Amino acid sequence: MTPAARGNAVAALPGDCLAELAAIAGHENVILETRALALASSDLIDWPWQRPALAVVKPRSTEETARLARAAGLYGIPLIARGAGLSYSGGGVPGGAAIIVDTTNLATIDIHADDRHAQVGAGTSWEALAQALAPHGLKPAQPMPISGVHTTVGGAASQGMPGGLDGIIGLAVVLADGTVARTGSGARRHGSAFQRYWGPDLTGVFLGDCGAYGIKTEISLRLVPVRPLRFASFSCPDGATGLGLMTRLLQAGLAVRVVANGPGNGPGADAPWTVHVTMEGATEDAADCVLAAVRADRGQQATEIDADVPRRLHARPFSIRGFVGLEGERWLPVHGVLPLSQAPSCLAALQRLLADHAAELDTHGIRYTWTLSSTGPYITIEPMFYWNDALTPLHLYYLSDRHRERFSGRHDAAEARALVRRVRDDLRLAMDAHDAVHAQLGRYFPYRSALEDGAGQLAARIKRALDPDGRMHPGTLQA
Repeated sequence: MTPAARGNAVAALPGDCLAELAAIAGHENVILETRALALASSDLIDWPWQRPALAVVKPRSTEETARLARAAGLYGIPLIARGAGLSYSGGGVPGGAAIIVDTTNLATIDIHADDRHAQVGAGTSWEALAQALAPHGLKPAQPMPISGVHTTVGGAASQGMPGGLDGIIGLAVVLADGTVARTGSGARRHGSAFQRYWGPDLTGVFLGDCGAYGIKTEISLRLVPVRPLRFASFSCPDGATGLGLMTRLLQAGLAVRVVANGPGNGPGADAPWTVHVTMEGATEDAADCVLAAVRADRGQQATEIDADVPRRLHARPFSIRGFVGLEGERWLPVHGVLPLSQAPSCLAALQRLLADHAAELDTHGIRYTWTLSSTGPYITIEPMFYWNDALTPLHLYYLSDRHRERFSGRHDAAEARALVRRVRDDLRLAMDAHDAVHAQLGRYFPYRSALEDGAGQLAARIKRALDPDGRMHPGTLQA
């Protein structure tokens, strides 16, 4: 029997396995309630192949996670690690019998301010980490996601970030057989986790793996000082002009963050694009100099406007309303990370594609907007779709009480949802034709099929060596 068939053959959690899990993590941390299982077995898309998990287990340490992996291995049960669950690529969604490893209890924060690194539990939210670092005048070198009020450090390390994961300098990973592997300088006996590059970069093997190679339980992060910031915003007549401004600023190294927002097919479709720039300097004077350089390089078609948007993004860097639209619409993006030179032709191709679909999108009340963003020499292009549809339990879980009451009870819109999926697939293919890569690959974005032969063989060998029975996140990274 193949590993996948063996996993699907497990109809319910055996009683002796349940007792062992409770002995490892405590009865209160083994969850079998039907609604909780369904919630933990989903992400922001309804996947036709998804199945409820057998159990949700919330280990309290790396050692307990290792014992959990060994116990599950005795019964041939797959494991799927989970942070907040706010992804849209299916990598954390079981397609058969599995145990969800909820990392919520892995939320320790150990700050080494003098040595500029911190070691945190995988279940630590980015907001909690930022609050702990603030009194030290420090922040992670790793860019933090806007969803960090809920999303976790371990989730980002596993799913990947568009700008990369260079700010992560070490990991503790539980392998399928229960082995605990540490990476970076912290892998030495009695060594501190202050440096990533010590011998082969084993840390990189596990970053962006979507959980397929092991369960990350501890993450070591590089820390940097909080520096003086400046903000600027510009109005541009179209996306090409906004993208050109972004590209010049990124090529010159003038911006630490650039975000552009563009209208799509909804109200205000003729509105200008806006570009929002965050800059920093080692001193206040240096920051002023960077701002002056950005203003000088804006180009004739970009008009400076009030910089309220980037100021608010900085003041409230973590913002989430359950990943729905302002009126409770379903929200579904698709993204591609592109070389600077390829971004203009890619954006133009995506705009033509959506124009071709305009009539049927309008028929189903589907609107879209554009977000372009970057923290380095690349451009992330992310069209976002919104439409009226029934919300999933995961959406409702993350909404406030007021919005949960306001937005629940909506009618199912299966035809609109199917159209969004189809157009989203077309956009992904167009991005890939322009040299795009992606974060949170899961089961949706191409990985194995996109690799040249030698790289594909290497990836397969790593998977077989670390997880010979295919029990870690089955199906992930296989597209």
